[in-house]
Amino acid sequence: MKHLSSLLLLTLLAGTGAARAQGGGAPVGWLKLSADVSMRGRWTLYSEVESRQGNAQLAAQQLGRLGFRLHLAPSLSLTTGYVLAGNDYGPSDGPKAPEHRFYQEIALADVSGPVRASHRLRAEERWLRPTPEAAFRYAPRLRYQLRLVVPLRKGGALPVGGVYAVVADEVFAGLGRRDGASFLEENRVSAGLGYRISRLATMELAYLNQTQASGVAGRALARNAVQMSVAFAAPSHQALVRR
Repeated sequence: MKHLSSLLLLTLLAGTGAARAQGGGAPVGWLKLSADVSMRGRWTLYSEVESRQGNAQLAAQQLGRLGFRLHLAPSLSLTTGYVLAGNDYGPSDGPKAPEHRFYQEIALADVSGPVRASHRLRAEERWLRPTPEAAFRYAPRLRYQLRLVVPLRKGGALPVGGVYAVVADEVFAGLGRRDGASFLEENRVSAGLGYRISRLATMELAYLNQTQASGVAGRALARNAVQMSVAFAAPSHQALVRR
């Protein structure tokens, strides 16, 4: 597992460089706050808010997420929930085009080696509008994320005050009627550093590149972003490797 995870890490690092070379302009800012709060038994309540600045190619977005998470095992969880998003397709002070999502996900963590890995598969049922006045369109999709965390401390420990490197890649696949659009509609690859603030909190700063199929042959839209995220979660095998 050690050698496989190291190979995956090198592959993702190479992918980050390739994605950045595709363009996307000067980086914009993304901010994400999340909390995973213990409930009764194996259940936790997950909440998230995120603000994403846009560029000349991709719209800005504000997003809120609420979900119920069942921890089947220390390294395995199931989550279902709802997302409300607002997309800025026009002027920043104009009306936002709403987007509604229901989602289901399964997450598996592997913390047995010096490279900690998290796999997340998420299904989304989305209803979105291309403009604030347009009718809602149903656009389901699947998302798979691989996320690797490497503690930068001898022995692979990650105590309070510890720093770690993080690399992630997430692929989005559109389902249903495509109308000539690409099946693989989006990819997000990122790399950065994290800091364990306390037993319950971590903070990360990462460089992210997002590419998105436009539906026109031979074209893709791109955005570069500097993403800051702060997460609060009860200590577990998954808490330090998933987002």
